[in-house]
Amino acid sequence: MKKRIKPETVETVHTHTHTHTGYFIKRILKKVYYKILWLLPKRLATKIRYEVSTHKKFNMNNPKDFNQKICYLLANKYGDLETKCADKYKMREYVKEKGLEEYLPELYGVYNNAKDINFESLPKEYVLKTNHGCGNTIIKNKNDVLDEKKVIKKLNKSLKENYGKKSLEYQYCNIKPLIVCEEYIKEGQKKNPTDYKFYCFRGKVGCILVCSERETDLKLDYYDLKWNKKENYSKKEYRSDKVHEKPKNLEKMIDIASKLSVDFPFVRIDLYNTDGKIYIGEMTFTSSGGIEKDTTDEFLEYFGDFIEI
Repeated sequence: MKKRIKPETVETVHTHTHTHTGYFIKRILKKVYYKILWLLPKRLATKIRYEVSTHKKFNMNNPKDFNQKICYLLANKYGDLETKCADKYKMREYVKEKGLEEYLPELYGVYNNAKDINFESLPKEYVLKTNHGCGNTIIKNKNDVLDEKKVIKKLNKSLKENYGKKSLEYQYCNIKPLIVCEEYIKEGQKKNPTDYKFYCFRGKVGCILVCSERETDLKLDYYDLKWNKKENYSKKEYRSDKVHEKPKNLEKMIDIASKLSVDFPFVRIDLYNTDGKIYIGEMTFTSSGGIEKDTTDEFLEYFGDFIEI
C-alpha cells in the first residue's frame, strides 16, 4: 500500500521544486547575460551593467557619484598596475616596493595546481586561496580535518574561472591563476578576523569600513579617521547596533593605507589588526563590482567627489 502524502506535503514539495528551479534558471540567465556583455566594448558593457543593476541612467562621459566614477575608471583607465595589485600574489611585490613587506602575512607556498600541495608539510593552521578572484578561500585551523580531495577539486575548479569575464571587472582578466597558501590570521575564537577596509583616494584615506559577524549575518559599519561611527554611510539593514572598539595602532593602519594607495585615484586597502599586529590583506579597485548597494546616496555623492578622473 502506497503511503498517502498529505496535501500540505505535496505543496511543500512543489514549492521547494519551484524555488530550486527558479534559482537555477536565474543563474543560467545571469551567465548568458554576462557572456553577452563580455562581447561588447568595455564602455558599453559597463554602462549597461550599471543601468540594469541600479535602474539609473549613466553618462559615461560625465560620471557623478562614487559608483559611476568607479565604473568609469574600470572601463577607461584601469591597466597593468591595477591588474598587478588586484593579483593576491603579485600584490606582494607592490607592497615590498612601498617598503611595507613586514605587514604581509607569511607566505607558505604558491601552486599552479592544487595537486601540487603537500598538505603534510604545511603548519597546523593556514589559508588557501586563488589569486585572481574572490569567494574561494579555505581556512584551516588546528581543529579542522580537511577533506583534501574536496579541497583540491574546489581550488582547481576555481583556477579555471575567468573572474574578470564572469563579473566584468576587467582588471582580473590578465591575472595568471595561482593558488596561494598564507599564514592564518587569528583573532580570538573568531574564524574570520575583523576586516578593516580603508577607502583611499590618491594617498588620502576617506573612511574605514568594518566588516563583522561574517559567521552569522554580515554587518557593515563605517567610521571616519577619528573613529566616529558614520550612521549615514551604510543603509540601516546593514549596520550593526554597536560601536566597534577602536583598533590598536589605527594611525599606523591609516599610514599604511595611505602609502599603498598613492598611485591610484581609488583603491580599497583591506587590513587586519589582531592584538596590535597589522596585516595587509588585499587591494580592491572595484568595491562591490563598482556598484555599491549597501551604502546610502549620501555616501555615494560625498565620496564621488573624492575621485579625480
